[in-house]
Amino acid sequence: MQSLLKFVLSTCLVLLMMPRLGYALDADQKAALDAYKKPWDIYLSAMQDLANGIKNAGSDGDVVKAADKFCDDANRFVDEYNEVREKYQGSDVLKSMDNDAEAKKNIQDFMTDLKKKIEGSKPTFDTLKSDLSKYASSPEIKRVQNRLSSTMNRIQLVEM
Repeated sequence: MQSLLKFVLSTCLVLLMMPRLGYALDADQKAALDAYKKPWDIYLSAMQDLANGIKNAGSDGDVVKAADKFCDDANRFVDEYNEVREKYQGSDVLKSMDNDAEAKKNIQDFMTDLKKKIEGSKPTFDTLKSDLSKYASSPEIKRVQNRLSSTMNRIQLVEM
């Protein structure tokens, strides 16, 4: 009985230590996916900071400050995302991910989660729009509206 238990345990250990092909991304694929995720963390953080800034805004100056910070961070997101895209565009690692079911699943899971988070930020942008209308006579609000418009155009140009 004891030898059977040793056999089962040693077999399990060997199976656990063997590479699990098809179950995980290889190191290059994981690095590429992580590289693409990193800029999105900046954008998601920018949206959260905007939500907090607007929630705590008591004046047009507070709204402008929150919107300017969002624009700064969102533009940094676009710049970093474009750097990653340029680095990996047409690369062998991206080509390998196109033909790898596990890689496709990881990408799809990431995109689904990202979409949910972006859709969840809609109330933040609705509140921002309301606040911008509320303080429409302020010259700083007019300036930040133009800046927000330019920033959102840049974000829309990001190729996913």
